Amino acid sequence: MKKISKKNCYQIVSNFTFCGAILAVLNKEIIFGYTLIILGYCLLRKSDLEG
Repeated sequence: MKKISKKNCYQIVSNFTFCGAILAVLNKEIIFGYTLIILGYCLLRKSDLEG
């Protein structure tokens, strides 16, 4: 079984965060959606720094 590295973990969490952000924006929760987009972007940048 393959181990999940920190970089892969950050990428997976950021993907789920972006999916949640899309759902939040579609449900008219604009502020929460944009907050999740910013959080997902920060996680994605952090995964770039890990690699």
